[in-house]
Amino acid sequence: MPDALSSRLERRILERDLLPLAPPEAGDIVSPYYDGLSIRNLPHTVMRLLDGKAPTEWLGTEPLDPALWERYWGQVKRVVLFISDGLGWRLLQRMVAADPELAQVVADLTGPGTLTPLTSVVPSTTASALPVMWTGGSPIATGLLGTQLFLREFGTLASMLHYAPVAGRHRADALEDWGLDLSTLLPLETLGEALKKRRVTSYLLLQKDLLGSGLSRVMHRGVDRVVRHIGYTDMWVTLHDLLRRTRREKCFINVYWNAVDAVSHLYGTVAEQALAEIGRQLADLRDVICAEDVADGRTLLLFVADHGHTPVTEVVHLLDHAPVIEALRCGPGGQERLANLYLREGFRAQVEDYFREHMPGKFFTLRPDDAQAAGLFGPEPPHPEAGARLGDLIVIARDGIAGSVRPPGPLTNASRHGGLSADEMLVPLLMRTF
Repeated sequence: MPDALSSRLERRILERDLLPLAPPEAGDIVSPYYDGLSIRNLPHTVMRLLDGKAPTEWLGTEPLDPALWERYWGQVKRVVLFISDGLGWRLLQRMVAADPELAQVVADLTGPGTLTPLTSVVPSTTASALPVMWTGGSPIATGLLGTQLFLREFGTLASMLHYAPVAGRHRADALEDWGLDLSTLLPLETLGEALKKRRVTSYLLLQKDLLGSGLSRVMHRGVDRVVRHIGYTDMWVTLHDLLRRTRREKCFINVYWNAVDAVSHLYGTVAEQALAEIGRQLADLRDVICAEDVADGRTLLLFVADHGHTPVTEVVHLLDHAPVIEALRCGPGGQERLANLYLREGFRAQVEDYFREHMPGKFFTLRPDDAQAAGLFGPEPPHPEAGARLGDLIVIARDGIAGSVRPPGPLTNASRHGGLSADEMLVPLLMRTF
């Protein structure tokens, strides 16, 4: 069950409202808490703990709320950041309350540390969140503002997970053939590069299939040593060996595992398959960090997610709404829970009116300038291409709803993310030393 600290921090998060003028149809939304209680603050905290001072040359210097990390000041030599893609705070709390065995696993894993909520970023999706966790710059600064974005320099709607045009069949990273430079796409210093300057070794434990991908090459610049694994079982053996070998070494270790997200998309975030993956993952992580040959008393574990998931019960097919389709100059960007519409000149007011009059209980709209002014995408100066990539209108879905321009068919993604619901925006942060 939540303790006093987690309850207090969750209240603070829920009291933050960056969209006070949102319409009633917006429903309950959670705003990102970029200044101390979001995943944006994790790399700054890592730098404080391993470097001993604020990285003032970084874009922003906000670490996590002091209540979370100051107790570790001067006590930590090694930091392990484990990112579990897609694991929501609210889901984990419900699971712990319903399953005494899992509650014990979580208690063992947390030990003398803390388990508290943070917010994801907007949009609450991997293509935006992971670059934030590797730079400390929010999406408005990274320019990676969604899973699909219109890149005007190439005149195409592109996948920001695969760096290829959305339309047609293309190999992964095909935009490199068009002139995209992945080494400069992210205009911020990465955590790996910053640690290298300070002579702190960084390790990346990553599934073999993801090594060398465009997103990895964008985020993981500067990492000293990449350690690969093939699947789930060998990940834990390899992590145990890496922790044993780096015992008492001053270093940073990043682990990323995407199964909660993948299983949730396929079966649903509350399906037995997803719950089993979460329970097994937490138990295996507990077993590894509690092994006697990896502990040195000066290692800090940060277990966190990039975003959560929310069940989707209805997909609204925009192809059935002629006024919206007529106004589009290309397919929507973003993702199906928070989409960026790129509109023909003079059509924005018409589309706003259409969503308000015909789908008030399913979507609400925001103008990108208003969203930026409210700080929804972050507090920093915007990336030069941010405006073009955000488009002309942002469409945000209410709980249970997703929008799509794909032809009607079976519901292939039983749960999704990218929006502003608590299930998507709140993620767990577990901190403990071992």
